Amino acid sequence: MPFKMGKKLGAITNCLHSLYLYKRKKLRVGSLPSMLWIEPTNRCNLKCVMCPNTRIPKENLGFMEWGTYQKIIDEAKDFVTSGYLLIAGESLLHKDIYKMISYAREKGIRPLLNTNGTMLHVAENREMLLNSRPAHITFAFDGYNKETYESIRVGAKYEQVLGGIIEFLKEKKRRGLREPCVAITNLEVGLENYADKQKEKDNFYRLFDGLSVDEFIVKTPNTWGGTFDNTDSFSHHDIDESKFYPCSHLWSTMSICWDGTVVPCCFDFFKTYVLGNVKEQSIREIWNGEPIVKLREGMLNGTYKTINKLCNRCVILHLEPILGVPAGMRTAVKDAITNLIGMHTEKYLIMLAKKIRPSYSLKVD
Repeated sequence: MPFKMGKKLGAITNCLHSLYLYKRKKLRVGSLPSMLWIEPTNRCNLKCVMCPNTRIPKENLGFMEWGTYQKIIDEAKDFVTSGYLLIAGESLLHKDIYKMISYAREKGIRPLLNTNGTMLHVAENREMLLNSRPAHITFAFDGYNKETYESIRVGAKYEQVLGGIIEFLKEKKRRGLREPCVAITNLEVGLENYADKQKEKDNFYRLFDGLSVDEFIVKTPNTWGGTFDNTDSFSHHDIDESKFYPCSHLWSTMSICWDGTVVPCCFDFFKTYVLGNVKEQSIREIWNGEPIVKLREGMLNGTYKTINKLCNRCVILHLEPILGVPAGMRTAVKDAITNLIGMHTEKYLIMLAKKIRPSYSLKVD
């Protein structure tokens, strides 16, 4: 227990140090990333209308090797609080995903998962997921009824996916588990399919009565760094370019693709700007390597668009800070705090953030 508390205090100190260095505009930093995004795979079994995954060339798809994942976790265990196990794909497709979740837990890193839930209609998958002990699961559902859901998440079957998620929640309740915390997200896509959106939403939420869903989240779609700027398939979050805040991801968070490639953020599905590779370098080396230092400098002097085109019109750069915490660092700071005082306090921190800044995390209600 003393070691665990010591690590928690060290993690929040590291996170706050990152915030301090960001505000001091330091290019080479003494802090380390407090949060990781790790991509088990960039393969996906759906073709969602608001996701750029379908644009990834087939020859660039793959699965992370166990040795690569183990190296990441072993290096990061002393300074990272949590790891999101996803970037571009459906993580539950990886044959070792439950082993990955368990290994992060064993090393003191809280595993966080975002899934489309399509694999959970199989009882064995539900059992293995609960047994692996993820700290938090977000089910990306996106649709309050069958017509809308299947038009957005192309390739998924509404009844099958919904049934699998509900059975998962029932099993969690039967076991009396506090974790994983569970969120269900819906993007504001396909609104024209609803005769009465509020009624459809209420009916959908009632399907989970008596089950342990910690939060229902409604969000606007992202532009994926401008990738969907000109789409007519959906509307996305408005960008106020009169406001600009350098991307604080570069001072707090590291994103690692399935092949070990490190990119600036989890929106980079195409490895637009490479910072290094964990197969060849350590996390510490990459964190203050020339590529990331150059991009940090570009964020501060306004040349970032010529360095990494993905940053052009990224919504994160134009969201106002909350209590001095910039948008790109909110998740890392929130996570370090909840890691110290308990995961179930997260929803209260989010409620406070939304009262201060309604656009928190692109949420709309």
